[in-house]
Amino acid sequence: MGSTYTEGRLSHVLLDEIAKESPDLLYCIHPKFHNGHLIWRNISFQMLAKAVDNLAWWIDEKLTGGDQRVLAYIGVNDLRYAVFMLACMKTGRAAFLISTRNAQTASKHLLVEMKCAVLIDGTETDTMQDMVDELVNLCADISLQSWPIGSLDDIFVSESSRPYLATAPTSFHEKENHPAIIIHSSGTTGLPKPVVLTHGYLATLDRMQMLPVPHGRQSAQLFLKYREQLRLMHGPLFHFVGIVCIFESIFFRTPFLLAPDRPLTTELFSQIMSSDPAPRWGLITPYILEQLGASEEGRNALSKLSALNYGGAPLSQATGQTLSSLLRLQTLMGSSETGYTPTLLCEDPEDWDYMEWNPSFELRMDFVGEGLWELTFPRPSSVQYHGIFHSHPHLELWRTGDLFRPHPTKPALWHYEGRGDDIIVLSNGEKLNPTDAEKLIQAHPLVKHAAIFGQDRFQTSLLIEPEWEHLTSGLELEKLRDALGPVIDKANLLLPAYGSVFGSHVIFASRDEPLSLSPKGTLRRREIARSYQAAFDALYEPQLAEGSNGDHWPKLHGSHMSDVEQWVQSCVVIILKREAIGLDDDIFNAGMDSLQIIRLVQVLQDTSKPFMPPQSSMRWTSSMVYASSTVRKLADTIYAQIHEYKVTTDDSKPEIWSREDMMTFSTWEQAQFLGSGGLTVALTGSTGELGSYLLHSLLQDPSVTRVYCLNRSSDAAARQLASFQRKKLATMWLTDTSRVQFWKATLDKESFGLESNSYGILRNDVDLVIHNAWPVNFNQPLSSFKPQLIGLRQLLRFVESSLRHIDFHFISSVSTVLGQSMSLESVILEELYKNTAALEQGYAESKAVAESLCGIFSKRTQSRIAIHRVGQLGGPSTSSAGIWNPRDWFPRLVKSSYTMKMIPNSLGPLRVDWVQIDAAANIITEIIQSHREDQSQDITVYHISNPHPTTWDTLVPQLAKACEADIVSLDKWILSLEKRQSDLQFVDTDFSETPALYLLSFFRMLADGQNITNPTLDVSNVRKHSATLSKLDPVDESVMKGWLQQLKTWIPDLDV
Repeated sequence: MGSTYTEGRLSHVLLDEIAKESPDLLYCIHPKFHNGHLIWRNISFQMLAKAVDNLAWWIDEKLTGGDQRVLAYIGVNDLRYAVFMLACMKTGRAAFLISTRNAQTASKHLLVEMKCAVLIDGTETDTMQDMVDELVNLCADISLQSWPIGSLDDIFVSESSRPYLATAPTSFHEKENHPAIIIHSSGTTGLPKPVVLTHGYLATLDRMQMLPVPHGRQSAQLFLKYREQLRLMHGPLFHFVGIVCIFESIFFRTPFLLAPDRPLTTELFSQIMSSDPAPRWGLITPYILEQLGASEEGRNALSKLSALNYGGAPLSQATGQTLSSLLRLQTLMGSSETGYTPTLLCEDPEDWDYMEWNPSFELRMDFVGEGLWELTFPRPSSVQYHGIFHSHPHLELWRTGDLFRPHPTKPALWHYEGRGDDIIVLSNGEKLNPTDAEKLIQAHPLVKHAAIFGQDRFQTSLLIEPEWEHLTSGLELEKLRDALGPVIDKANLLLPAYGSVFGSHVIFASRDEPLSLSPKGTLRRREIARSYQAAFDALYEPQLAEGSNGDHWPKLHGSHMSDVEQWVQSCVVIILKREAIGLDDDIFNAGMDSLQIIRLVQVLQDTSKPFMPPQSSMRWTSSMVYASSTVRKLADTIYAQIHEYKVTTDDSKPEIWSREDMMTFSTWEQAQFLGSGGLTVALTGSTGELGSYLLHSLLQDPSVTRVYCLNRSSDAAARQLASFQRKKLATMWLTDTSRVQFWKATLDKESFGLESNSYGILRNDVDLVIHNAWPVNFNQPLSSFKPQLIGLRQLLRFVESSLRHIDFHFISSVSTVLGQSMSLESVILEELYKNTAALEQGYAESKAVAESLCGIFSKRTQSRIAIHRVGQLGGPSTSSAGIWNPRDWFPRLVKSSYTMKMIPNSLGPLRVDWVQIDAAANIITEIIQSHREDQSQDITVYHISNPHPTTWDTLVPQLAKACEADIVSLDKWILSLEKRQSDLQFVDTDFSETPALYLLSFFRMLADGQNITNPTLDVSNVRKHSATLSKLDPVDESVMKGWLQQLKTWIPDLDV
């Protein structure tokens, strides 16, 4: 057995012990993107140990004969960081983790300091690769070598590996003071400095479990309480939080879920917290908590955690109070150089933002004035808990520079108040020292003083006091802003990227209120911040002040999709400082960071405003950009808003492909290169209710290569996307693949009104036509459907003229065979009937005429035609996905019944043989595939109807309870409707409360047929071809409950 944590343990040795004892024990749940789609991969301790061995061998082979003891690493944020650090330890070397956010000059300075000439390259994006190439070129004078490391899949190979027998010492006593990992400071006092973390430093993390805690109290460090329970890890693995997560997970055998390397939006966090297993606890930065706590969805997801630590910056009182009511919240203290400053879990959960020092950990609070105290560490007799005296072994005293104020009534509690030096801590925990940048700006002849601020903000701002005497009378402040632009750009090169000053965040001091200075001539930052508080607050308001930025952006010159795409593309290129970016390139993979996202939000909001409808309330947010991560998706959102189709909102959900959709996508992606390439479908009426589900069902069939959607509107793509989003269908099929094309078509015109080349493409490519476009209007006469009948005729001519053997599928209606003359029939067969079998209404009659035309055409041309008589379609199968269309008669009946507090006991002749709309689409798709395999040339009819009909009276009690309504006769219910309409007090708004009034004639028709029961619909043909139909359940209380839950979004007070 290895050493115990009391004497110290080496993490790489402990890893091998755990892998041998418990090989399948979970270490990490790791994100992986396949074709842009998120999936999860479990990494066990054994898998990690094998990967470490493999990489250790690779390092030895690459460094044969070399004496390089420090290896630098830059890479994407994945588990290769852990593998690399542990492999370096096994080979007796140290991993030097270089921040991806450094300026190149800073990175070179670090490499020179550490005499490091080898850089391991774990980058995967063009932007990061460019960064590595530039660094190698910059370091040519020190002969820096760059070695690409294998991908994550390459590192975690499935086959067995050779155990690596370490040649370096493996006892803790021998290795305690040897470098284990090398990180670096943030450069808050100039150029960044290397920070060497020894094996002894890492052991202080391990020994936290043996630090005494007062009787009856608990440690605030959650990793001690939630051992072996899944932890959430989000953030860079080269930072303190990432490093301690990697090694605490080994020391305490606590698995962690690594969030994807992208912003932790509300939508992504909700997805993570809905996973199985879901994290129980975590350490999250205040900036992210502010975003998550701002929405109900975020709060609901946070409430699934048992406890949460935060640190690095303050958390607002409003957010903290809200979150502390949902879970156990407690702030922490720690840094890369010091490790943890152990604290106790406050006895009162209301003290979530206070710290109570563990009395067993030696520290000191030094009074510095104004009620503030500085946290300091005097060197203790034993350094087994103090990381600072391992990273800085020669120190006798460490002054943290962190200031605290004691609790007014609980003297053991301390509240963090900020830094005591010039260091700015942003709200995301990033630190920077602005002094060098300030000095450069202040050297300009027109500047007297310059001060950079940003404490507890997400980005910096610049306050300039001009040299008023040197200004000419005609030089306005806005012109001064432009004149200072070049020097601010140079100053930004002295700041880390996350600390850059934007032109929009530059303000000028007042003549009457110069910047406050100390007797030594240094800035009194606190006094200045208080004096200009209102001006700083105004800078961070969501609305960018008109003309407040110093940048010049392209103008949006038109509202066509091509105009919008080109404009967004130009803006993104400017922000990223790239020569070009593709419409479908991921802007995050291209290197866009969180500050650039903020800039893009401002530009999109302001520059697109003139094109928005006057009533538009759309506001761009960072989460909307995260959800639309390509130029094309951003343009789609703007285009939809310009044309008043609400596609994206502040709570839009960035979709992650379901397992089924992802597997279908992968199959389709490869299948299109096999054989003839699959089916090409022309679909009319795709933006309607059934049409949307049909399109979605077709796209879930990997044998369908392409779908041409023929619609009347020129903005069908935006409409379709909006429809998919409302129905919670997988929009990625529309946005992330090239399978769908939307063409404006007028079916009753020659060649559908298409250009000859487009019409020619359809003739040459289409294998199958689904004709679904037909207006649903029960009040119009047959004559009003003449354009639809002409359009059907044109489609049939298209089928006949095609060079391919096209299957034609017509979406008809059961109303074509439910006329009074059929009332004595016990079963309606799946065959063509006379036109007179239709109900006496224009819609049913037009569909009947269309069926007859299809029959005539089939006989004359031997074409393969299928008629799908669709019965009553209900809401979708899942209560959380979509809603039964409120314009349909059933939702209108429910809402009117809720308003009138009465519900009818009968629906006249109607049977409850209803089918969920998504199931109906799947049935039709299954029939289409099976029908195509059947080589017969006859016309075939299919009834899309539930094979297990039930009756209305079995459902009425449930509906009455939901509506808090009495059960009355259908006649009485209609009479009540009619009375409301004839009431002198009746106003147009009453239609919204009793929308059944719009279909009063339909309900009267039901009442007239109360002595008749509609015949049963034969479904023999459908049964042969559809597994979905065979699995359909009758409409019972469970199905009805799902539909009523959907309708609650429309009728909030339904009792469901």
